[in-house]
Parts: sequence; structure tokens; C-alpha cells
Amino acid sequence: MASELSSVEGVCEGDDCEANADLTFYVKEKKKLCHDCASKMECLGIARKGMPYLYCEKHDKHIDMYCKTHCVGLCVSCAVIDHHEKPCVRQDLEDAIMEIKAKLNILKKKAMEKLELCRVHGKHIRECRQSADEHLQSIKEKVDSVIEKAIASDKVREQEDTAKIDQEIDGKNQKLQEEIQKMQDKIRENDEERKKRHDENNTNADKRQEPIQNKQCELHADIQTIAQEIKRKVGELEKSWQDDTKSTENASQTLDSVLEDDQNIVKDGHRVNTSVSDTLKKPLNEDEVKEMNRVVSGVRFVKGAGREMKYDGRIDGYDGEWKLIDTINVTNEITYPIIVGCMDGCNIIITDRLAGSLHTYMLNLNTKHIQRVINGGDTSWVMSCAVLNDDKVVCGRAYRGSTGDSLNGCISVYGRQWKLITDVTIPRNTTGNVTQVNVAADKDGMIIAAEVSQSKIYVIDPADGKSTITCKEKIRMCDMLSSGHFIARPSPPDRRALIIDREGAQREIPHNDVTLNVCVDPNTEDLYVMTSDEGFKTCVIDQVMSEGAMKKRRVASFPLSTRAEKGFDLRNHLIYSRVMMTSSGKMIACDRDNILVFRKLFSL
Repeated sequence: MASELSSVEGVCEGDDCEANADLTFYVKEKKKLCHDCASKMECLGIARKGMPYLYCEKHDKHIDMYCKTHCVGLCVSCAVIDHHEKPCVRQDLEDAIMEIKAKLNILKKKAMEKLELCRVHGKHIRECRQSADEHLQSIKEKVDSVIEKAIASDKVREQEDTAKIDQEIDGKNQKLQEEIQKMQDKIRENDEERKKRHDENNTNADKRQEPIQNKQCELHADIQTIAQEIKRKVGELEKSWQDDTKSTENASQTLDSVLEDDQNIVKDGHRVNTSVSDTLKKPLNEDEVKEMNRVVSGVRFVKGAGREMKYDGRIDGYDGEWKLIDTINVTNEITYPIIVGCMDGCNIIITDRLAGSLHTYMLNLNTKHIQRVINGGDTSWVMSCAVLNDDKVVCGRAYRGSTGDSLNGCISVYGRQWKLITDVTIPRNTTGNVTQVNVAADKDGMIIAAEVSQSKIYVIDPADGKSTITCKEKIRMCDMLSSGHFIARPSPPDRRALIIDREGAQREIPHNDVTLNVCVDPNTEDLYVMTSDEGFKTCVIDQVMSEGAMKKRRVASFPLSTRAEKGFDLRNHLIYSRVMMTSSGKMIACDRDNILVFRKLFSL
């Protein structure tokens, strides 16, 4: 093939030749050759020695023009024969080279600038990963600190109890010293009592500390799950960053290769300009890094609103995605289940709506064990329940056949072994045959009670009487906030949830659909409402308030079982079966056949 450039400097690359003058570069052979070597290799068909110009291989003439329309170099023949009419725009070769070279140099500069951006972006990603690790480590340390303090506090209690027991027994023994012989058997019995009570004290301490330690393991597992999700997302960002960096480096190398030789500029400049421009225009995913930093920085240990057990919290602070994590069928033991309350993180209270068998049960979400705790009847059954500060349980009942000015048997207080302790009486405001009372408990241990479809709320101190709060409208009370405000919805229901203060003033939380029930997260005090479609075939749960501010977000929806139930239709089920949020962050609902467990999962 003919030579491309003449008068090339260097040494001849022919076999056994060291000539260093009057050399020509031949494109086909890709070598610098002297005249003799070129003749031997039959390369002189078109080449011209000693010429500092680019040559046209087609016409064997030097190139002195450039067609801007077709992006090719032109000799005189090319210009006259192939490129003499429109739309061809011809340009002096040197001017064309300078123009193309200027554009490519600009691209080269942009490539270097983007490489610097890539370097900074990579640094940000590494800083993001380090920041996330440090943030999660700080949360873990905070969790450990709270747990250790709780355990240490309980150990002090254990020691104090042990000291009291020792002091009591030693006092008894001291009194018996005067009759040692006579009271020897008594001393032995007392020592046995000492051991028994020590054993019981140790056992009780172990039982108290076990849930604390289990909670620590659960929190550690949640933190690890979040860490794994962050690791996955950071890996994706790093892969994208590496791809961007590699493509930019390749673009820079391509530009370097083209800019090394004018022939390459003429031949490939336009194509490289287009391809490299596209590469450099591709944006970096910096917004994803910022968003991940925002989400991760919001993750925190939520201890719980107004609770004495400060360790009984969870890892939260993120929106996440709600997922159905468990479905528990209870119809073998509970024919028509409705959820009426929640005892703790794993035990919920369910009443059977089967006529003639209106009993109340406790379901353990972990073991799936169902235990009947209260026997109901055709005239009285449990509608709601709440845990008081002294570990007692207060239940609100529906009562058929109420008469007189007082409601007797509609509010009952039980011990944790479900032995009835006392009944609480409130005034009767309804004139209907069936009276329903919903109950809650505030952080001070007061019983909160409200007759359904009435405007009175009663704050009851079990030891010191009651006070009455008058609302602006008839309500169905649902729950409490740590502030002491009541959560309710109008009765009959409309498109509102209500927050009512201790003076009876109310704040309205609007919704697009009719609000049938309201749920409060006991840790974050976020509000959720339960609605449905026109045929009441689907239960829909929406979040409507977060950290005191209005927030509309769909959490879950599920179809209701259409299994026939005499006298208790789908609408009644949605009104009477509550949606509950446990302290561990699980949302509990019922589809008439199953208990459904939802949980919010961290995602990026």
C-alpha cells in the first residue's frame, strides 16, 4: 500500500537496514522504510518520497483540502470529481486539522474534568460507606448502653432484694438465739426458706432479664439487616462508579490516540467526537448517594413514647416497605375472630364473635399458641382491652340488656393470670338495648373509658374516682397518645380521625375514604387509619400522621374472607376488629379467618 507520510524521522524498519535518512511511513506495512527497502517490498507504486503532505490513495496525489460535509480529506481530483457540488463544503486541510484538533482538545479537557469528578464521586461513595458504618455502630453502642444500664439496674434490684431477704431471716434467727436448742428446727426451716426465696429471686431476675437480652439480640439483628442492605446498595453504587470511571478513561485514551496523528484526526475525528461526547454526557448517580445518606442518617433507636421499659424499643426512623411476614389461621379454635387488644410485643387479644361462644383468647404470635382467658356469654363479651402500669389488664365490654343510670359489668380489671379483680362503673348515656364501652390506659395508669356513639370520655383512677371529658360530637374512642390526648373517630364514621385533648378540643385528620378504625404506634405515635371499598370486601390501611405531621401513605391492603357469619357482616368486622401496632413494630390485622402480621422492612 502507498505511503502515508514522507520524510519521517528515525531509523529504517526494514530487515537488516539501519538507514536513518529520507524515510517514508507505509500504512499497509505499518513501517518506516528507506527507498531501497520500499522497492524490495514493492511499496513504491503510489508513494512520493520527501513530501511533507498527506496523500490520497485513490488518485495518488497529495491532500490539501477537507470536505466538512463528508468529513474526509480531498486531493485536487477528489475536489473536482466527487466533491465539487452542494452540499459539499470544502476547507483548507490545515484549517480543518486545526479546527478538528481544537474540538478534540476541548473533549480531552472535558474528559480530564470528568475523571476528576469520578475521583471525587468515588471519594464520596467511600465516605458514605464509612459514614453509614459509623452511624450504625453508634446506634449499636447506644442500644448496648441502654441494655447494659437496664441489666445493671435490675442486678442492683436483685442485690437489694437479696439483702432484704438476708436481713429479714437474720432478724428472725437472732430472736431465736435465746432458745437455740428448742428452736433449732425453726432455724433450719428458716434457712430452707432463705434458699427457696433466693432461688425464686434469682429465677425472677432471670425471667426479667431474659426479654431484655432477647430484645438486644433482636435489635442487633435489625441493625445487621440494615447494614446488609446498605452494603448491597453501596456495592451497586461502586459498580456504577467503576463503570463510569472505566468508560471515561477509555474515552480519554481514545482521544489521546486520535490526537497523536493528523491522519487519525482526519479519518476518525468526527466519529470519536460523537462517541466520546455521548460518554461524557452520561451523568453520575450523585443524587442516589445523597438520598442514601439521608435515609441512613434517619435510622435510629426508637425507645417508645412514655414507656417505663426504655429498652423496649426498635430500630426505626425510615419509611421502608410494609410486607406481610406471617399469616396465622385461628379458625380451628376461634370461629369468627376479631382483634380487641395487644398485651405486648407478641401477645394479642381476640374475641370470638360466634353467637353463644363469645369467649376471649390470647394468641402468642411467636409460638402460635392460643389460650382462652375470659369466658363470654350472650349478654356480655370483650370489645377492647389495655395494659395498666401495674401489669393489670382492663377490658371494655359490650353488654346486652343494660338498664338504669349506671353501666355495671362493662369495665373489668384483671390480673395477668386473668383472675377478675374488680369491675368499674360509669354512667349510662345510651338508651339502646346493647351498650358498648371501649377502654385504653394512659401513661399515668389511669383507665380511659368511653361509651360507643356517645360524647363522654371518662378518666378513671382505680383508687380515686373519675373525671369526665365532654367531646364536641359522638365518637368511638380507639387509643391514647403519650401526651394524654385521645384517638377516636366520629360515630357514625365519616372521612375523619380525631385527636381530642383533655379539655374536649379536637384536631381532625381528614382522609379520602370513610375511616372505620384508627391505630396508634405506641413507640413513634404515628397514626394509621383503616378504610375499605364500597362493598367492604377489602381492608385498606393508610398512614396519616408521622411525628405529629400529616402524612398520607398506603401501608397495606388485603381482601376479607367472604365466609358467611349470621348477624355480623363485613362492615361490622372492619369496625369491631382493630388494627394493632406492637412495640416491636409489627402491625396486626384480621381478615376474618387469619391473623395477619405486617412489618416495615428497610430498603434503599
